[in-house]
Amino acid sequence: MEQKTGTSFQSSEVVDLYLYRPPYPQQIYDLIVALSPKTDHLLDLGCGHGKIARPMSQHFQKVTAIDPSAEMMKLGQSLDHGHAANLTWIEGVAETAPLSGPYDTVVAALSIHWMAHDILFPRLAKHLKTPHLFAVVEGDGAYDPPWQGDWIRFHEKWVPALTGAPFQPDKGRTFWNKYETFVTVQDRYDVISDPLHQSIEDFILCQHSRDTFTISKLGQSRERFDDELRAILKPFADAHGMLEFRSVTKLTTATL
Repeated sequence: MEQKTGTSFQSSEVVDLYLYRPPYPQQIYDLIVALSPKTDHLLDLGCGHGKIARPMSQHFQKVTAIDPSAEMMKLGQSLDHGHAANLTWIEGVAETAPLSGPYDTVVAALSIHWMAHDILFPRLAKHLKTPHLFAVVEGDGAYDPPWQGDWIRFHEKWVPALTGAPFQPDKGRTFWNKYETFVTVQDRYDVISDPLHQSIEDFILCQHSRDTFTISKLGQSRERFDDELRAILKPFADAHGMLEFRSVTKLTTATL
């Protein structure tokens, strides 16, 4: 059977590098809280290491976080608010994991795109309050950095080499938006972060936390990948090898 995209996130190889990813802007969390009809119970689907669930445990009476990766949840439990008394971690997939709603708010990140929507959404609808909020949070990559031109050319080279498919960041929206046929979209927000600072080496490690560029997929090409990316970034770093950039995160709000 062909390996399902995203299974790399169950590997310690990727989990160990996940903290090199930029944080979501605080405005994303503020929007979710402000737009939630109530703050009784939040469900985080595909929660990973709790990038959403852990901070939301400070605002909701109860948070349930579901993810198929025990390694990711173990990492999350070691971080701030990972052992909050009102946060319940459940190992499983969203389509079959036990649900204990009703939920005021359901949040999902990029994992929503890989779920079986025809199974998930009818099941989810039975566990939602009226009214409710369904929110999808996407993205923590660099937003229009000064190395953008070289960055695109880098992807145009390496993505086909590793996946066999061309790099088409805009033409894939049909796939990325397919979950929207099961919901009623209300609003969309693009949130740009404050300036972030990260060393070149940490930026490179961040890329290896992404499914396309995992170390195991690169294999013997890993050193060449790192060297090429390092050469792109070096002219934009300061004397201490630090980069400055912003990230962009998209929030889509909807109802079922």
